[in-house]
Amino acid sequence: MSLLEVRNCTIRYQNGTPAVSNVSFSVEKGEIVSLVGESGSGKTTMIRAILGLLPPGGKVTEGEIVLDGRDLLKISEHEMQNIRGREIAMIFQDVGLSMDPVKLINKQYVEAIQVHEDISKEESYDKAVDMLRRMHLPDPKRVMASYPFELSGGMKQRVGIAMGMTTQPKILLADEPTSALDVTIQAQVVREMKELRDKYGATIILVTHNMGVASYLSDKIGVMCKSEMVEYGPRDEIIFSPKEQYTKDLIEAVPKMGGKRFAK
Repeated sequence: MSLLEVRNCTIRYQNGTPAVSNVSFSVEKGEIVSLVGESGSGKTTMIRAILGLLPPGGKVTEGEIVLDGRDLLKISEHEMQNIRGREIAMIFQDVGLSMDPVKLINKQYVEAIQVHEDISKEESYDKAVDMLRRMHLPDPKRVMASYPFELSGGMKQRVGIAMGMTTQPKILLADEPTSALDVTIQAQVVREMKELRDKYGATIILVTHNMGVASYLSDKIGVMCKSEMVEYGPRDEIIFSPKEQYTKDLIEAVPKMGGKRFAK
């Protein structure tokens, strides 16, 4: 059985029009799976449903979301709260907006750890510093002693990734984690996410509109268009043998480097 299976999932809001329509995909332990498509295609709605964090009015009306044999749509809110952060963590598009601007990173990070683990503030602090170091943040103790507004966008994004990974969740959901960053910092964050998988065995579901990022990072790619998953499969199959015209258009939009778009 796969670590996560999304089976024939349909999600609707109050107007009744499906935001996600009959979507299925599976994720194995240690894989990076990218959901790619334009804004409004249903990518973010899908991963929010996995975590049980749909906006008001949103509801999974059909299908199953199965984590390690448990259908997450059939468990209580209390059970779901225990899963959030511990088994499934999420990095939002602009982590800085989710941070309290008047609290030091130290306080926010330690509090986040203690929500999920029964350890002291000192142990939580040490754990946070270690994870920031793994994310290649220079001088982690200075970062911990900073307010969010004192950090660059790239540093805040890496702090968010570190916070998501500290409890070693089974799955890390990443919602457009590079879109608010400049090209140089995007490349750094993408490399660090790949290292999380290669070095620490992290399982990641990435939402992105950038097929180039998906190609570099992914083991599997799902292409979403107008609420549907139009293609899903291994990275090389999607990149080098796409079946749908929409997928071909996304690939064509990726700039060529040295005469090539993608490496085999």
